[in-house]
Amino acid sequence: MPQVAFASNLLWVMVIGLLGPLLPAIIMDLGITYTQAGLFFTLLSLGSLLGTPIGGIASDHLNRKIVFAGFAAFLVAGLSSIGFAPSYLQILLVIFIFSFFGSPIGAIGQAIMLDMFPEKRARYLSLMAMFAAVGSFLAPLLIYLNYSAGLSWRWPFIETGGLVALLIIAIALVPIPQAKKQAINKMNFFGILGSREVLLSAVLIFFSVGPDLGFSYWLAEYYKTGLRVSLKLSSAVVGIFQAGLIGGRFLASWLLKSYRPEKIMIAGLTAALTCLAIFLAVPLVPVKTVLIFFYGLGLAPVFPLLMARGTAAFPDRSGTVSGVLFAFLSLGGMVFPFLYGAAASVISIERTYLLNEAVVLALLIAVIVTARRKKRPG
Repeated sequence: MPQVAFASNLLWVMVIGLLGPLLPAIIMDLGITYTQAGLFFTLLSLGSLLGTPIGGIASDHLNRKIVFAGFAAFLVAGLSSIGFAPSYLQILLVIFIFSFFGSPIGAIGQAIMLDMFPEKRARYLSLMAMFAAVGSFLAPLLIYLNYSAGLSWRWPFIETGGLVALLIIAIALVPIPQAKKQAINKMNFFGILGSREVLLSAVLIFFSVGPDLGFSYWLAEYYKTGLRVSLKLSSAVVGIFQAGLIGGRFLASWLLKSYRPEKIMIAGLTAALTCLAIFLAVPLVPVKTVLIFFYGLGLAPVFPLLMARGTAAFPDRSGTVSGVLFAFLSLGGMVFPFLYGAAASVISIERTYLLNEAVVLALLIAVIVTARRKKRPG
Protein backbone atom coordinates (compact mmCIF):
# COMPACT_ATOMS: atom_id res chain seq x y z
CA MET A 1 0.00 0.00 0.00
CA PRO A 2 2.75 2.60 0.63
CA GLN A 3 3.77 2.19 -3.01
CA VAL A 4 0.26 3.16 -4.19
CA ALA A 5 0.35 6.24 -1.95
CA PHE A 6 3.78 7.21 -3.28
CA ALA A 7 2.57 6.72 -6.86
CA SER A 8 -0.53 8.86 -6.31
CA ASN A 9 1.54 11.81 -5.09
CA LEU A 10 4.14 11.34 -7.83
CA LEU A 11 1.48 11.39 -10.53
CA TRP A 12 -0.37 14.44 -9.22
CA VAL A 13 2.86 16.45 -8.93
CA MET A 14 3.85 15.20 -12.38
CA VAL A 15 0.58 16.63 -13.72
CA ILE A 16 1.43 20.00 -12.14
CA GLY A 17 4.94 19.80 -13.57
CA LEU A 18 3.70 19.43 -17.15
CA LEU A 19 2.12 22.85 -17.45
CA GLY A 20 5.19 25.08 -17.04
CA PRO A 21 7.48 23.44 -19.65
CA LEU A 22 4.56 23.11 -22.10
CA LEU A 23 3.52 26.75 -21.75
CA PRO A 24 5.58 28.17 -24.68
CA ALA A 25 4.02 25.65 -27.09
CA ILE A 26 0.52 26.27 -25.69
CA ILE A 27 0.93 30.05 -26.08
CA MET A 28 2.10 29.64 -29.67
CA ASP A 29 -0.66 27.17 -30.58
CA LEU A 30 -3.54 29.09 -29.02
CA GLY A 31 -2.21 32.60 -29.74
CA ILE A 32 -2.75 33.80 -26.15
CA THR A 33 -0.99 36.43 -24.05
CA TYR A 34 1.24 35.88 -21.01
CA THR A 35 -1.56 37.14 -18.79
CA GLN A 36 -4.00 34.63 -20.25
CA ALA A 37 -1.41 31.87 -19.88
CA GLY A 38 -0.82 32.83 -16.24
CA LEU A 39 -4.47 32.13 -15.55
CA PHE A 40 -3.74 28.42 -16.15
CA PHE A 41 -1.58 28.36 -13.01
CA THR A 42 -4.11 30.34 -10.99
CA LEU A 43 -6.96 27.94 -11.78
CA LEU A 44 -4.71 24.92 -11.29
CA SER A 45 -3.91 26.08 -7.75
CA LEU A 46 -7.48 27.22 -7.07
CA GLY A 47 -8.86 23.80 -8.04
CA SER A 48 -6.36 22.14 -5.73
CA LEU A 49 -7.13 24.60 -2.92
CA LEU A 50 -10.82 23.66 -3.06
CA GLY A 51 -10.49 20.00 -3.98
CA THR A 52 -7.95 18.65 -1.50
CA PRO A 53 -9.96 19.39 1.69
CA ILE A 54 -13.08 17.84 0.13
CA GLY A 55 -11.18 14.73 -0.94
CA GLY A 56 -9.49 14.44 2.45
CA ILE A 57 -12.78 14.68 4.34
CA ALA A 58 -14.40 12.14 1.99
CA SER A 59 -11.58 9.66 2.62
CA ASP A 60 -12.23 9.86 6.38
CA HIS A 61 -15.96 9.09 6.08
CA LEU A 62 -16.74 7.18 2.86
CA ASN A 63 -15.58 3.99 1.13
CA ARG A 64 -11.94 4.75 0.55
CA LYS A 65 -11.38 2.45 -2.40
CA ILE A 66 -14.30 4.03 -4.28
CA VAL A 67 -13.30 7.58 -3.31
CA PHE A 68 -9.65 7.03 -4.25
CA ALA A 69 -10.45 5.41 -7.60
CA GLY A 70 -13.24 7.88 -8.33
CA PHE A 71 -11.06 10.99 -7.99
CA ALA A 72 -8.34 9.30 -10.05
CA ALA A 73 -10.91 8.50 -12.79
CA PHE A 74 -11.95 12.17 -12.96
CA LEU A 75 -8.28 13.08 -13.34
CA VAL A 76 -7.89 10.64 -16.25
CA ALA A 77 -10.95 12.15 -17.94
CA GLY A 78 -9.63 15.69 -17.44
CA LEU A 79 -6.15 14.94 -18.76
CA SER A 80 -7.62 13.21 -21.80
CA SER A 81 -9.97 16.15 -22.42
CA ILE A 82 -7.06 18.57 -22.72
CA GLY A 83 -5.89 16.50 -25.66
CA PHE A 84 -9.07 17.38 -27.55
CA ALA A 85 -10.24 20.73 -26.13
CA PRO A 86 -9.96 23.16 -29.07
CA SER A 87 -10.16 26.59 -27.43
CA TYR A 88 -8.46 28.56 -24.67
CA LEU A 89 -11.61 28.86 -22.55
CA GLN A 90 -12.33 25.14 -22.79
CA ILE A 91 -8.78 24.25 -21.75
CA LEU A 92 -9.03 26.74 -18.88
CA LEU A 93 -12.22 25.06 -17.66
CA VAL A 94 -10.74 21.56 -18.01
CA ILE A 95 -7.64 22.54 -16.01
CA PHE A 96 -9.80 23.79 -13.13
CA ILE A 97 -12.01 20.69 -13.18
CA PHE A 98 -9.19 18.14 -13.32
CA SER A 99 -7.34 20.07 -10.60
CA PHE A 100 -10.43 20.10 -8.38
CA PHE A 101 -11.05 16.37 -8.79
CA GLY A 102 -7.47 15.24 -9.35
CA SER A 103 -5.59 17.06 -6.59
CA PRO A 104 -7.12 14.95 -3.76
CA ILE A 105 -5.44 11.72 -4.93
CA GLY A 106 -2.21 12.64 -3.16
CA ALA A 107 -4.01 13.58 0.07
CA ILE A 108 -6.18 10.43 -0.01
CA GLY A 109 -3.19 8.16 -0.62
CA GLN A 110 -1.34 9.90 2.21
CA ALA A 111 -4.29 9.53 4.60
CA ILE A 112 -4.61 5.79 3.94
CA MET A 113 -0.87 5.30 4.36
CA LEU A 114 -0.82 7.20 7.68
CA ASP A 115 -3.71 5.13 9.03
CA MET A 116 -1.91 1.91 8.12
CA PHE A 117 1.56 2.93 9.33
CA PRO A 118 1.22 5.65 12.00
CA GLU A 119 4.51 4.66 13.63
CA LYS A 120 6.37 5.49 10.39
CA ARG A 121 4.63 8.83 9.84
CA ALA A 122 7.65 11.11 9.42
CA ARG A 123 9.76 8.61 7.45
CA TYR A 124 7.01 7.68 5.01
CA LEU A 125 5.99 11.31 4.50
CA SER A 126 9.61 12.14 3.67
CA LEU A 127 9.63 9.34 1.11
CA MET A 128 6.26 10.47 -0.24
CA ALA A 129 7.59 13.99 -0.73
CA MET A 130 10.68 12.50 -2.39
CA PHE A 131 8.45 10.75 -4.93
CA ALA A 132 6.63 14.06 -5.48
CA ALA A 133 9.99 15.62 -6.41
CA VAL A 134 10.57 12.68 -8.77
CA GLY A 135 7.24 13.55 -10.41
CA SER A 136 8.45 17.12 -10.98
CA PHE A 137 11.65 15.70 -12.46
CA LEU A 138 9.85 13.25 -14.78
CA ALA A 139 7.42 15.79 -16.26
CA PRO A 140 9.98 17.72 -18.36
CA LEU A 141 11.63 14.43 -19.32
CA LEU A 142 8.32 13.15 -20.73
CA ILE A 143 7.88 16.42 -22.62
CA TYR A 144 11.39 16.15 -24.08
CA LEU A 145 10.67 12.62 -25.31
CA ASN A 146 7.42 13.74 -26.93
CA TYR A 147 9.02 16.72 -28.64
CA SER A 148 11.86 14.46 -29.83
CA ALA A 149 9.24 12.19 -31.40
CA GLY A 150 7.61 15.16 -33.15
CA LEU A 151 4.42 15.03 -31.07
CA SER A 152 2.35 18.06 -30.01
CA TRP A 153 2.08 19.59 -26.53
CA ARG A 154 -1.22 17.76 -25.94
CA TRP A 155 0.27 14.27 -25.88
CA PRO A 156 2.08 14.46 -22.49
CA PHE A 157 -1.27 15.17 -20.81
CA ILE A 158 -2.87 12.17 -22.50
CA GLU A 159 0.07 9.90 -21.64
CA THR A 160 0.07 11.00 -18.00
CA GLY A 161 -3.65 10.21 -17.96
CA GLY A 162 -2.72 6.70 -19.06
CA LEU A 163 -0.35 6.41 -16.08
CA VAL A 164 -3.14 7.53 -13.73
CA ALA A 165 -5.36 4.82 -15.29
CA LEU A 166 -2.74 2.27 -14.22
CA LEU A 167 -2.98 3.72 -10.70
CA ILE A 168 -6.73 3.03 -10.73
CA ILE A 169 -5.99 -0.63 -11.54
CA ALA A 170 -3.54 -0.75 -8.62
CA ILE A 171 -6.12 0.79 -6.28
CA ALA A 172 -8.62 -1.90 -7.32
CA LEU A 173 -6.12 -4.69 -6.63
CA VAL A 174 -4.54 -3.69 -3.30
CA PRO A 175 -6.30 -4.03 0.06
CA ILE A 176 -7.34 -0.63 1.41
CA PRO A 177 -8.63 -0.37 4.99
CA GLN A 178 -11.87 1.49 5.47
CA ALA A 179 -12.15 4.66 7.51
CA LYS A 180 -13.81 4.43 10.89
CA LYS A 181 -17.54 4.96 10.68
CA GLN A 182 -18.19 8.51 11.81
CA ALA A 183 -20.62 11.21 10.79
CA ILE A 184 -19.39 14.23 8.89
CA ASN A 185 -19.40 17.05 11.42
CA LYS A 186 -18.50 20.58 10.37
CA MET A 187 -17.63 21.43 13.97
CA ASN A 188 -15.02 18.68 13.95
CA PHE A 189 -13.58 20.18 10.75
CA PHE A 190 -13.33 23.66 12.22
CA GLY A 191 -11.99 22.16 15.44
CA ILE A 192 -9.15 20.59 13.43
CA LEU A 193 -8.51 23.83 11.57
CA GLY A 194 -8.46 25.69 14.89
CA SER A 195 -5.93 23.33 16.44
CA ARG A 196 -2.75 25.23 17.25
CA GLU A 197 -0.51 22.41 15.99
CA VAL A 198 -2.41 21.99 12.71
CA LEU A 199 -2.69 25.74 12.12
CA LEU A 200 1.00 26.30 12.86
CA SER A 201 2.01 23.51 10.47
CA ALA A 202 -0.37 24.89 7.82
CA VAL A 203 1.04 28.43 8.07
CA LEU A 204 4.63 27.19 7.90
CA ILE A 205 3.77 24.97 4.90
CA PHE A 206 2.24 28.03 3.22
CA PHE A 207 5.46 30.01 3.67
CA SER A 208 7.65 27.06 2.66
CA VAL A 209 6.21 27.34 -0.87
CA GLY A 210 8.16 30.59 -1.39
CA PRO A 211 11.65 29.09 -1.05
CA ASP A 212 10.52 26.07 -3.09
CA LEU A 213 8.17 26.96 -5.98
CA GLY A 214 8.74 30.72 -5.73
CA PHE A 215 12.47 30.09 -6.18
CA SER A 216 12.32 27.35 -8.82
CA TYR A 217 9.62 28.87 -11.09
CA TRP A 218 11.83 31.89 -11.81
CA LEU A 219 15.19 30.13 -11.79
CA ALA A 220 15.40 29.42 -15.53
CA GLU A 221 14.48 33.02 -16.35
CA TYR A 222 17.11 34.29 -13.89
CA TYR A 223 19.79 32.21 -15.61
CA LYS A 224 18.69 33.24 -19.10
CA THR A 225 18.27 36.99 -18.57
CA GLY A 226 20.27 37.74 -15.42
CA LEU A 227 23.29 35.51 -16.02
CA ARG A 228 22.99 35.41 -19.83
CA VAL A 229 23.63 31.70 -20.18
CA SER A 230 22.32 29.45 -22.96
CA LEU A 231 18.69 28.40 -23.10
CA LYS A 232 19.80 24.77 -22.77
CA LEU A 233 21.56 25.38 -19.43
CA SER A 234 18.89 27.72 -18.09
CA SER A 235 16.23 25.06 -18.66
CA ALA A 236 18.37 22.39 -16.95
CA VAL A 237 19.01 24.18 -13.65
CA VAL A 238 15.50 23.50 -12.35
CA GLY A 239 16.25 19.79 -12.72
CA ILE A 240 19.36 20.29 -10.58
CA PHE A 241 17.22 21.87 -7.87
CA GLN A 242 14.75 18.95 -8.10
CA ALA A 243 17.63 16.49 -7.81
CA GLY A 244 18.61 18.21 -4.56
CA LEU A 245 15.03 17.85 -3.27
CA ILE A 246 14.96 14.16 -4.18
CA GLY A 247 18.29 13.49 -2.46
CA GLY A 248 17.40 15.57 0.61
CA ARG A 249 14.08 13.85 1.20
CA PHE A 250 15.60 10.41 0.89
CA LEU A 251 18.37 11.47 3.27
CA ALA A 252 15.81 12.84 5.74
CA SER A 253 13.94 9.51 5.79
CA TRP A 254 17.21 7.85 6.81
CA LEU A 255 18.25 10.51 9.36
CA LEU A 256 14.91 10.20 11.17
CA LYS A 257 16.13 6.90 12.58
CA SER A 258 18.66 8.81 14.69
CA TYR A 259 17.59 12.47 14.93
CA ARG A 260 14.47 14.39 15.91
CA PRO A 261 12.52 16.05 13.06
CA GLU A 262 13.11 19.53 14.49
CA LYS A 263 16.89 19.05 14.41
CA ILE A 264 16.74 17.89 10.81
CA MET A 265 14.62 20.89 9.77
CA ILE A 266 16.90 23.35 11.61
CA ALA A 267 20.02 21.86 10.02
CA GLY A 268 18.40 21.82 6.58
CA LEU A 269 17.13 25.40 6.74
CA THR A 270 20.50 26.60 8.01
CA ALA A 271 22.22 24.90 5.08
CA ALA A 272 19.66 26.31 2.62
CA LEU A 273 20.07 29.83 4.07
CA THR A 274 23.86 29.62 3.75
CA CYS A 275 23.78 28.21 0.21
CA LEU A 276 21.33 30.87 -0.96
CA ALA A 277 23.46 33.67 0.52
CA ILE A 278 26.57 32.38 -1.29
CA PHE A 279 24.51 31.81 -4.46
CA LEU A 280 23.55 35.49 -4.50
CA ALA A 281 27.04 36.73 -3.59
CA VAL A 282 29.18 34.68 -5.99
CA PRO A 283 29.11 35.72 -9.69
CA LEU A 284 30.53 32.45 -11.09
CA VAL A 285 27.84 30.44 -12.91
CA PRO A 286 29.36 26.98 -12.19
CA VAL A 287 29.49 27.75 -8.45
CA LYS A 288 25.92 29.03 -8.49
CA THR A 289 24.78 25.87 -10.27
CA VAL A 290 26.38 23.59 -7.69
CA LEU A 291 24.86 25.63 -4.88
CA ILE A 292 21.37 25.14 -6.35
CA PHE A 293 21.67 21.41 -5.67
CA PHE A 294 22.72 21.93 -2.05
CA TYR A 295 20.05 24.58 -1.53
CA GLY A 296 17.46 22.00 -2.60
CA LEU A 297 19.13 19.38 -0.42
CA GLY A 298 18.78 21.60 2.67
CA LEU A 299 15.26 22.74 1.91
CA ALA A 300 14.00 19.21 1.15
CA PRO A 301 13.03 17.96 4.66
CA VAL A 302 10.94 20.99 5.60
CA PHE A 303 7.62 20.25 3.87
CA PRO A 304 7.30 16.53 4.71
CA LEU A 305 8.29 17.01 8.36
CA LEU A 306 5.82 19.89 8.76
CA MET A 307 3.19 17.63 7.21
CA ALA A 308 4.10 14.89 9.69
CA ARG A 309 3.78 17.32 12.60
CA GLY A 310 0.36 18.53 11.50
CA THR A 311 -1.17 15.13 10.76
CA ALA A 312 0.08 13.72 14.08
CA ALA A 313 -2.28 16.08 15.94
CA PHE A 314 -5.37 14.11 14.77
CA PRO A 315 -4.23 10.60 13.83
CA ASP A 316 -7.84 9.37 13.53
CA ARG A 317 -8.66 12.06 10.93
CA SER A 318 -5.56 11.94 8.77
CA GLY A 319 -7.56 12.52 5.57
CA THR A 320 -9.16 15.74 6.78
CA VAL A 321 -5.89 17.09 8.19
CA SER A 322 -4.00 16.12 5.01
CA GLY A 323 -6.61 17.94 2.94
CA VAL A 324 -6.29 21.09 5.05
CA LEU A 325 -2.49 21.08 4.87
CA PHE A 326 -2.45 20.44 1.13
CA ALA A 327 -4.91 23.32 0.73
CA PHE A 328 -2.45 25.68 2.42
CA LEU A 329 0.25 24.32 0.10
CA SER A 330 -1.97 25.18 -2.88
CA LEU A 331 -2.67 28.63 -1.42
CA GLY A 332 1.07 29.23 -1.25
CA GLY A 333 1.29 28.08 -4.87
CA MET A 334 -1.20 30.79 -5.82
CA VAL A 335 0.59 33.53 -3.86
CA PHE A 336 4.37 33.14 -4.00
CA PRO A 337 5.15 32.53 -7.70
CA PHE A 338 2.95 35.52 -8.57
CA LEU A 339 4.44 37.64 -5.74
CA TYR A 340 8.02 36.85 -6.78
CA GLY A 341 7.20 37.54 -10.42
CA ALA A 342 5.58 40.89 -9.59
CA ALA A 343 8.59 41.85 -7.45
CA ALA A 344 11.05 40.71 -10.14
CA SER A 345 9.36 42.93 -12.74
CA VAL A 346 10.22 45.93 -10.54
CA ILE A 347 13.50 45.10 -8.81
CA SER A 348 14.92 42.13 -10.87
CA ILE A 349 14.84 38.43 -10.07
CA GLU A 350 18.17 38.52 -8.26
CA ARG A 351 16.97 41.15 -5.79
CA THR A 352 13.70 39.25 -5.39
CA TYR A 353 15.75 36.28 -4.22
CA LEU A 354 16.78 38.47 -1.25
CA LEU A 355 13.10 38.32 -0.28
CA ASN A 356 13.38 34.56 -0.62
CA GLU A 357 16.35 34.63 1.77
CA ALA A 358 14.20 36.50 4.30
CA VAL A 359 11.45 33.86 4.03
CA VAL A 360 13.97 31.05 4.65
CA LEU A 361 15.32 32.93 7.67
CA ALA A 362 11.79 33.42 9.03
CA LEU A 363 11.07 29.70 8.63
CA LEU A 364 14.29 28.84 10.45
CA ILE A 365 13.43 31.15 13.37
CA ALA A 366 9.88 29.75 13.56
CA VAL A 367 11.11 26.14 13.65
CA ILE A 368 13.68 26.96 16.37
CA VAL A 369 11.06 28.74 18.51
CA THR A 370 8.50 25.95 18.18
CA ALA A 371 11.15 23.31 18.88
CA ARG A 372 12.07 25.05 22.15
CA ARG A 373 8.40 25.35 23.07
CA LYS A 374 7.91 21.61 22.62
CA LYS A 375 10.80 20.90 25.00
CA ARG A 376 9.20 22.86 27.83
CA PRO A 377 7.34 20.70 30.34
CA GLY A 378 3.56 21.02 30.39
